[in-house]
Amino acid sequence: MKKLIFILILFILLCISNCTPAIQATSAEDASKIYELAMKAYAEQDYKEANKLFLVVAKSKQNKELMANSLFYLGEINKATGNYGKALISYSAASRYGIKTSDNIKELASLADLSSLEKALDYAPEKLKPFLLYTLARKLQSAGKEKESTKYFSEIEIKYPKSEYARKAKYMSQHKGKNKIGVLLPLSGTYKKSGESVKNGIEIGSRDKFIPLYVDTRENPVRSYKEAVNLIQEEKVSGIIGPLFSRNSFAVSCICDYAGIPFISPTATKEFVDSVGPRSFIINRTIEQQAIAMANYAILELGLKTFSILYPYSDYGETLEKVFSGKVIDLGGMIINSISYKEGKGDFQGELNRIKASHPDAVYIPATTSDVPAIASQIKFCGIKSQILGADEWRSEEIFRQQVEISALEGIIITDSPFNPTTAFSDEFNFIFRKEPDRYACLGYDAATLMGILTVNPGDIGELRNLQLTAGSLGSKNSYKNVHIYTINRGKFKLIK
Repeated sequence: MKKLIFILILFILLCISNCTPAIQATSAEDASKIYELAMKAYAEQDYKEANKLFLVVAKSKQNKELMANSLFYLGEINKATGNYGKALISYSAASRYGIKTSDNIKELASLADLSSLEKALDYAPEKLKPFLLYTLARKLQSAGKEKESTKYFSEIEIKYPKSEYARKAKYMSQHKGKNKIGVLLPLSGTYKKSGESVKNGIEIGSRDKFIPLYVDTRENPVRSYKEAVNLIQEEKVSGIIGPLFSRNSFAVSCICDYAGIPFISPTATKEFVDSVGPRSFIINRTIEQQAIAMANYAILELGLKTFSILYPYSDYGETLEKVFSGKVIDLGGMIINSISYKEGKGDFQGELNRIKASHPDAVYIPATTSDVPAIASQIKFCGIKSQILGADEWRSEEIFRQQVEISALEGIIITDSPFNPTTAFSDEFNFIFRKEPDRYACLGYDAATLMGILTVNPGDIGELRNLQLTAGSLGSKNSYKNVHIYTINRGKFKLIK
């Protein structure tokens, strides 16, 4: 059996090698020296030389530990050079020798070609096979190969009936959509969690409407644009959902408008993104509605008149700052100063001292959850007595688990973005993912719902403005009335409006 496995590994190495290296390791000492040279070349990013040397070690029988490590680094090299299929095979082979590559395999599976996925299945750990089978089935389904995809969906249900992918396979094997829709999301990196959540919502919302083709943007605007062009020209998609952020979305919106296909960003907030054409949409307008709701509450119900603003320099912060400022002025209030900061900076003493010196009635701080503990603590340290106002990122239990005194949060008033998943959506989501949908999942579901209408039965686009969505909005003027307002009271969020 061990001999058979070794023969299989040699076959893999032939698949990922472009040439047969002349150098050979005929002893454990040779293998060790060549491995050291390979690591040196790898550290210097001489990937061609490192690849050649790691292959020599991996093909030798002299040292199984170095062989396993070499397979891993062959995966790293191929990943770094964009050879995702070869990288997936290398990681899968390394896992045979005890190297923990589960995360690497999961990261690259959706990027690999069909042939590499099939080969990886032969060598990956048993616990990852349901995932790889499901990924392969979805790729085949996206390519219109229903017969082949059904075969792999059935294999998951038969061999791995208790896995989460058996539930997904049962659900997605009944997919009725025929149109292909490109989906650009960050499926790796800092915003992977948000991207995966949106993807989960799209999985449910697209089932009877279209086949989603997912692409990892890696948070890169240039990659987003290039992948959008590829989806339109090569895959002939009927529309594109994503990217998530405004800075990545505008160029994609433009290319979609030029191609005459609909574009939807589930989470972008900048108005210029959907100003490109009549078939370009942003649905994350509840960010704007939060700002309007807070301005109305602060001025009309609390009687506050003068405001300072401290906001993160991001799509999220800039949108809230702009809309809040505009509404305050419309209602007769005054913005004394508005100060931006870079997320994660930690020290806000300079900004807060400037705000304290201007004596505003209230300070509007639409900070992100990670910045809230530092800001709240430093507000108390600076002795600012103004009413503190925040947005939905403040409404997270996470802030109570950080090193911040509860008293520093007491009395802060915040808004929260409403999302109301339908019973049918919640039930299906819970069945597949064994959890309740969050707001990002709802926005993904809403984007899929809207895209289904735009591609299957476009009709009069003007009528879409009244479409009821679970978390998104297409611009209803009175939607801000649905925004919830809370105060922090003794370490809990208390609904006040």
